[in-house]
Amino acid sequence: MNRLLYVLLLSPLLVSAQATIDTLHWSATRRLQLTDFRSPTQPGLGGSEFYYQLGYEVRPTSLWSEPAVDAYCLMFRNLSWVSETAKNERTLAYNQVLFDLVEVHARQMKAKLISLRADRHFKQKAKQIEYLTNSELGSEVNRFRGETGGGDDLEALQRWQRQVVQRLYDTPDLVTTFHSSKVGFGIFFGVSGGLPTGPLAETITPPAGLAMGLDIAFRRTILLLHPTQYNSKLTQGFMHQNQSWEEGMRVRPSLLEVGIGRVVYDSPRSRFIPYVGYRLLDLSPRDRNDERYKGYSLTNHAPTAGLIFDFKLGDNTQKPDRSEDSFWFIRTKLSVSPVQATAPFSGSLINLQIGLGGFGRIRKVNYKPERTAIPLPGSIL
Repeated sequence: MNRLLYVLLLSPLLVSAQATIDTLHWSATRRLQLTDFRSPTQPGLGGSEFYYQLGYEVRPTSLWSEPAVDAYCLMFRNLSWVSETAKNERTLAYNQVLFDLVEVHARQMKAKLISLRADRHFKQKAKQIEYLTNSELGSEVNRFRGETGGGDDLEALQRWQRQVVQRLYDTPDLVTTFHSSKVGFGIFFGVSGGLPTGPLAETITPPAGLAMGLDIAFRRTILLLHPTQYNSKLTQGFMHQNQSWEEGMRVRPSLLEVGIGRVVYDSPRSRFIPYVGYRLLDLSPRDRNDERYKGYSLTNHAPTAGLIFDFKLGDNTQKPDRSEDSFWFIRTKLSVSPVQATAPFSGSLINLQIGLGGFGRIRKVNYKPERTAIPLPGSIL
């Protein structure tokens, strides 16, 4: 009754043109219809021909996580055809069993690919699994054709139909899902400028320098480790621990902030993070080789508080099928901390930083098993 031409491996040209080919992915709810066979009927031929493809896709997630795997089976509607004399329910049932059989093997192949996890020979082993799956499928298709007589043996066709529907139920569909890790990491580099206030403003010029930072996030809470290196000059001399800091001395203030922040606003375009923490200020001569200033150091510990605004670059809309969760940002950071060392080196320091950085969370891949229950038709005569 029917003739089957199955496609195990398509040529590269056919694969590259797949976007323009009329395809239909297997569905438990959308069953085959006669209108899906859209190729012109071959002159002098009866029955039907069903073209399909079985394959897989792999997307990396991170260096430390297993890849995201998807397997698929689809029908080429523009290549498949049914003759005028075979346009009936039995022809549909026969080809639907074939389509369901391909789906069973696609699910089995996906389970085998998932079991490879992050194997360093994943690509080679995956190709071998695909080849063996297609070989096993081809053998079973031939057995199906032989036992059903190409669909002419109704009793055998119904038996195969029941068996394949049961196998679809017993072989759950492993639906690929993603979820972001609770832990994330960020880093930024930029420029920084300080504004001294109080007596400190009369003692040191506004410092300027380079900033960097490391962000370690757990959910919406962020640990901030932000060192900054400044250059400045003293405009007023002072004494500290029997050390004479002279007017005009070129100095190098180093700042280290360790804080805890909270993401109070987060959107695809921006996020806002207030924070509080600890600030270490270390003042040293810029020329450490100058014998006059050997051993000079002024250290000050103080609390700090600040605000961080990150403007996100690119399209950061959350997508469930994305295997990564990361973005680049332009950061503006404003902080203030008191300075209580020795008169007149006291007051407060307002710190402004602008820089470029990136943040990311590892998106872990999961596979949710979903069983497929397909009701059998009442009649396929």
